[in-house]
Amino acid sequence: MAGDFLKVELTKAILLFLILLFTWHILYVANWVLGGLDWLLAYSIVLIVVVCFFIFDKQKISSLGFKKPTLWKRYIAIGLVSAVLIISFWVLVSSLLLTTAPAQVLQYGIANIPYNILFAFVVGLVEETSFRGYILRNLGKVYATTRAITYSSVLFGLYHISFVSIFLSTTSPSQTFTYWSSYALFAFVVGLFLGYFYVNAEQTTIGTITQHSSHIFLSSLVPFTLATSFTIGHLLSTSAYIVVFPLLIVLKRKGWMMK
Repeated sequence: MAGDFLKVELTKAILLFLILLFTWHILYVANWVLGGLDWLLAYSIVLIVVVCFFIFDKQKISSLGFKKPTLWKRYIAIGLVSAVLIISFWVLVSSLLLTTAPAQVLQYGIANIPYNILFAFVVGLVEETSFRGYILRNLGKVYATTRAITYSSVLFGLYHISFVSIFLSTTSPSQTFTYWSSYALFAFVVGLFLGYFYVNAEQTTIGTITQHSSHIFLSSLVPFTLATSFTIGHLLSTSAYIVVFPLLIVLKRKGWMMK
């Protein structure tokens, strides 16, 4: 009976991943056909799909990581500070080594700050609830913690690859491979970081949503002209998460986080 339960939990985790991947590829096709799709709208559609999945699976909100443990304020602080450190590292390194154009004040314009905040929150909500609150949680019932975090991070990396865009790409195969492989690597490392954070923050998504959403919003304040290419930008972002990762380990050992 226990083995059957674990198989069901694993199957449901993989099923949600496949639903997310399939939904996004439909949206990528729609973006190509329509000649442009608002990404806040796209993520809102994904959010609806995810909510429907959770309702059908009879998931409790608390089971998905929406709970308020004793240290919830501390988890929010850790999420916010780590996001600031990661963006600061990105800006510092790229400014010293890669600046090739005057920096912009705001990537999308001051008038778009409310849009950027909402977009960042929706993305963080969708991805953290799905990949940490559900997929990682389910994998943690089947595998040891380290393996569960690694497997969920692999899925998170694959989730960020647009096979439709690869197929429709007009760039050379080597350029296309370099772009998407560097992006998948970045998402994989982010998955490791957030997975470790989630597991050691009493399996609450409060901290990971804060970190994820704050990182996306702060990124909108940083001009991409600081990097000479998107690929270099991906590698810089990956390096930033690797550099900041030890902070979580130290905080856990100092008793600032609880498992």
